[in-house]
Amino acid sequence: MVKTTINLNTEIYRDLVNEAVEKYGSTKTLSKLINEKLKKRRGASQDIVKKSAGIWKIKETGYEYTRGIRQGSEARLKRVYHG
Repeated sequence: MVKTTINLNTEIYRDLVNEAVEKYGSTKTLSKLINEKLKKRRGASQDIVKKSAGIWKIKETGYEYTRGIRQGSEARLKRVYHG
């Protein structure tokens, strides 16, 4: 666990305090509430990436994909400039 200080907008702070009191009965759990929200947000972001990557059903690694694109562009440049 890492201890840090953050500056929050007054409205956001008030909302978080109210939610912590409603959910846990105390403002002492503010860190717990914020950690839960951040973990949930991070998990949602990772799910979006996994789902969108699955759309294309790419079977090659990022390195292989990039190499193929570069080779294709090199071949096009040779055709354009060297006839």
